[in-house]
Amino acid sequence: MGTGKLSRWLENWLTSGFHIKKLLQVLLLGLLAVAAVFWRQNCTPAVTPVLLLINNYPLTAQDKAFFRETNPYGFLLGIPAHTNMSPLVLRQELEQVLGRKDFLFFIDQEGGLVNRMKQFDPSFRAPAPSFFGQIAQKDITKAEQEVYAYGVRTGRKLKELSIDVVFAPLAEASAGKDTYTRSRYFSEDPQIAKKLADRYAQGLAEGGVMPCYKHFFGSASSTDPHKSMQLIAWTLPEIRSYALPAFEQARRWPFIMTAHVFYPALDQRHISTYSSAFYQFLRKELSFEGIIITDALNMEAADGAVAEKVAWRMDRALGAGADVVIPFFNIDADAKWMTEQLNYIKRKYSRRFQRKIKRLQQQGNYLPQQKTAEK
Repeated sequence: MGTGKLSRWLENWLTSGFHIKKLLQVLLLGLLAVAAVFWRQNCTPAVTPVLLLINNYPLTAQDKAFFRETNPYGFLLGIPAHTNMSPLVLRQELEQVLGRKDFLFFIDQEGGLVNRMKQFDPSFRAPAPSFFGQIAQKDITKAEQEVYAYGVRTGRKLKELSIDVVFAPLAEASAGKDTYTRSRYFSEDPQIAKKLADRYAQGLAEGGVMPCYKHFFGSASSTDPHKSMQLIAWTLPEIRSYALPAFEQARRWPFIMTAHVFYPALDQRHISTYSSAFYQFLRKELSFEGIIITDALNMEAADGAVAEKVAWRMDRALGAGADVVIPFFNIDADAKWMTEQLNYIKRKYSRRFQRKIKRLQQQGNYLPQQKTAEK
C-alpha cells in the first residue's frame, strides 16, 4: 500500500462514525477493566492477617461489629474457655457476620497441661506429650503407635467440632530437667522427640485436621517466655544438626508457628519474631512455602508487657516476614481500641497475604476456597 493510499484509508477510517464508536467502546472496556482491578485491590474488604480470640460467648452485638469491621483470617478457640460454646454454631454465626466461609478455627491441643478440648468434652482423655516419651524409653515402636492413635482420635474429635488447625506438635526436644513446662515436650532426645512429633502430626491429619508444628526452631529453656526474654546461643552448625531435623516434616503442612527467641547466630539485634534474617532462614532451610504464624504477641519475650504497643509489634512482625500474627488482646479490651490497633496493619501486608493464599490454593495445598456465606 502506497503512502497516498495509506493516508486516504486512515482519513476515511477516522471520519467513519462506526469505527470511532468501536474505538471508544474498546477504550471504555479497557478503563472499566483497570477500574475493576483497582477496586478489588484497594476498595474491597481485605482479610486481616491475624487470629483473634472469642472473648465473649454468646457473641455480643459489639463483638459482631468488631469482627465484621476487622475481617480476621481466623480465630483461636479455647482461650478464654467457654463451656457453653458450640464451635459448630459459632462457625455459622461468624459466616453470617463476615459474609465468608473461608475463615479458619485454630486451637492449642498438645495434651496434658495444654488441653483446650476439655471445655467442649470434659471426658476427653489427653495425656501429656511426655507420657509418650516415657513409653519410648522402653519401646519406641509402641510409643509411635500410641501417639499416632492419640493423634487420630484427637483429630476426629476436633473435626467434629469444626476445628481446622491444631497448634501441635511441639516438635523440639526439651532442654533437660529444668525445662519450663517440661511435660509439654516429648523427650530430651531429639531423635525420639522428632519421631513422636511426626507421628502425632500424621495422626492429626488422618483424623481430619491440619497440624501446625511449633515453635520453630526451638524455644525449650528454663525461662517462661510469658514473663521474660529467651536467649538460645546455638551456633549455625548446632542449629542445623540439632534443631532443624525436628521440623523437617513441617513442610508437608501449610502452617508453622515460630518462637519469640533471641538467636544471636542469626540476628544479633532482633528476636526471631522481628528478624527478617530469621524468616529467610526458615523458608530457605526448610524449603517452607506455607504460612508462618507468630506465637502470641502479648508475651514478655515478644516485648509484649505493654498492651498499647501491640500495633507496633504486629507491624514489626509482618514487616520482618511473618504471614499471620496473634495479637492476643486482653479479654476486657475495648472493641474500638482493638480496631484501631488492627487498622495500623499496613494494607500491603494484607494484599501480600491474600496473594500467598491464592498461590497455595493453586498449588493444591490444603486451604479452603473462598466462598460467600449464604444470607
